[in-house]
Amino acid sequence: MSLFNQTFNQPRTCFGLCHDAPASGRPNLRMIPNEDEKKKELDNLLSQAFNELTFEEREEHQELLHGVKVTNTEDEALLHGALQELERHLTNIKSDSVYEMAESMDPVFVNARAFRAMFLRANDYDAKASSDQMLRFFESKQQLFGSDKLVKDITIDDFDEDDMARLKTSLVQLAARDRSGRQTLFHFGGRRLGGLISSKKSIESVLRAQYYVTMKALQSEETQLRGIVSIWYTLGELELKMQKGYFERFTLARALPQKVVAIHFCVKESQQLSPITFLVKVMQAKMRAKFKLHFGSLTECRYQLSTYGILPESLPLDHNGNINLDQHLHWVQSCAMKESLGRPTTVVESAKATPNDNDVLFTGGKIINHVGNQRFRALVRDFSDDYDAGTDEKKRQIVGEIVVKIQDAGGRFLKPQGKGAVAIWEEVPFHETRKKTMQTFRNRRRRQDACNKRKTNESSGILITGAPLPVDVIFGRAQRNLGNDWLQHLIVENFEEYESLNRGVKMRLVERIMKTIKDQGGRFLEQAPEKGRWVELPNDHARDRISKYFRNHRRPSKKVVMR
Repeated sequence: MSLFNQTFNQPRTCFGLCHDAPASGRPNLRMIPNEDEKKKELDNLLSQAFNELTFEEREEHQELLHGVKVTNTEDEALLHGALQELERHLTNIKSDSVYEMAESMDPVFVNARAFRAMFLRANDYDAKASSDQMLRFFESKQQLFGSDKLVKDITIDDFDEDDMARLKTSLVQLAARDRSGRQTLFHFGGRRLGGLISSKKSIESVLRAQYYVTMKALQSEETQLRGIVSIWYTLGELELKMQKGYFERFTLARALPQKVVAIHFCVKESQQLSPITFLVKVMQAKMRAKFKLHFGSLTECRYQLSTYGILPESLPLDHNGNINLDQHLHWVQSCAMKESLGRPTTVVESAKATPNDNDVLFTGGKIINHVGNQRFRALVRDFSDDYDAGTDEKKRQIVGEIVVKIQDAGGRFLKPQGKGAVAIWEEVPFHETRKKTMQTFRNRRRRQDACNKRKTNESSGILITGAPLPVDVIFGRAQRNLGNDWLQHLIVENFEEYESLNRGVKMRLVERIMKTIKDQGGRFLEQAPEKGRWVELPNDHARDRISKYFRNHRRPSKKVVMR
């Protein structure tokens, strides 16, 4: 049956829409005469669904709604067992299905572990539910893009002109992650959008855009594990009967392997309660428990969403409640550029073209004075002692705490994408953010150790006056002097003898080289902490450095022998 003519006597629709509809095909929507009765019926539906849950399920749903319970890791044994069970279920139900067609076209694509894991994570590792969804997924994909694209990742090149117009004025956008790091998917609806979905062709284009945006989000393993927060925001009034295109969008969402952890519906007018009640009636009880209705003005809805960890400034809306496309268009441009370069678009979080002061910018190791970076470095400095002394588990905990602090302040972790005069910024995925934060701790420790060593050398050495002489040996990275070249010549000339000596005797050869350089008037120097000042190293420090030169020369020599 086509995606565009399904009725509600089918098993389910989006977000777990259930099959308790009457035989007529669609649930009956009783028109309620006044606003109080509308609210009362809706409250009863939601309360009944919540009361049907066990105490443990209620606690779990509350934690999910508020972002308290967030999945960051995965039990590999659980996933492995679920994958095996998924294969058994698929074998039993795939006969004569679109899934079986896709598998015959490219079994590697269909049976890929990462691809199947998406469906298991979306269904809490329920193999039967995952196998059913995989069949629905390929049916929907075939209807939207045709059989020839069943076993390929959909890109912008697969869109025609109408599809691109719908994508750029998308009814679904990626917004910034919430305070718990969960991806937010923002859906638009309302009477003022009726012109966008007035025909079957425009509905198909809207659905293709919805498929593209959602599947891009799901390329992030972090999003698969943590889940998606779905926000539906109505621009203007809804019709008393559900507007054309709504049910098709819901049905497609049900086929996509997204783990919806919360559904927030923001409405303004009391007339909108009737169609929302219609939606809630056909939802499964467990999905109703994840449903929250926010009623009032844009400011009121933003405040209510903030109590669930959704940052008001992250919503793609202007002050009047109209769609702000700047962020979305930048994301579309970034995806198109990466796809044209043949690069995988694993980073899908949207980012504004101009970073704000709370963002942390990763620029390839360069230290910049951006306000967000200064705050980030201050946090690393404050936690550095605990981090250096902590266990691996403690270090991961500290890194997670720093990331949360940045996100709580409205910041993101961004990196530049591509080249050009104007930087295009994209949001860094969670696992990469964690690695970069840990690297920042290591870099700080190395700089601190080097600084301490220079101070030790200064206290035990002699601070010289003036600039180094040509015959001096200057230790340190990227230091070049005639004295360094002379030392390197002596290392090469005496290397074979050095290698043949016992450890205790090697030091005599090192001292002989030191004497040779000093007899020429050379000194062994290192840069002092103060810029433009130099310290003459004690003899024992100089001996250690020369011995290290011999060891460094040994490594490339061994590589030559191995060839």
